Amino acid sequence: MSGEPVSLSALSPQELVQVRQSLEQELQTMTQNAVTLQGTAGKFAAAGQAVEYLQDQKQGQPVLLPLTESLYVGGSLESVDSVLLEIGTGYFVERDIEGGVDYCRRKVKQRQAMLAQVDAMLEQRMGEQQAAGQQAAAGPAAAGQKK
Repeated sequence: MSGEPVSLSALSPQELVQVRQSLEQELQTMTQNAVTLQGTAGKFAAAGQAVEYLQDQKQGQPVLLPLTESLYVGGSLESVDSVLLEIGTGYFVERDIEGGVDYCRRKVKQRQAMLAQVDAMLEQRMGEQQAAGQQAAAGPAAAGQKK
């Protein structure tokens, strides 16, 4: 494919069906990506709130630590001055409370910006899919009129 735009009216009905199917697959993938981005933004927001919560706590205070979303173990706060943040694939960094909250907020903003881009692309692709569908529906009728 040369990457140049092609007029939908220049495509055969079979090609229009292929274009619609391709666009539908893209839409499904983008929708899944949007859901994932929303989920990660929510997790970063919750993590930021948890880090903020530590500001008012005292050393030695008992806490429940999440191992998974539904499994917690008991523990006590060793330090309320710093947090250990997972920054990806097994890498951790120690930050003060303010730095931890800032990190989470930046990640939320980053995910929201990415989500806005995906939403814009979704709208564009939905319009393209609708145009391809209309052209495919009009194609046989237009072909019948030409004969």
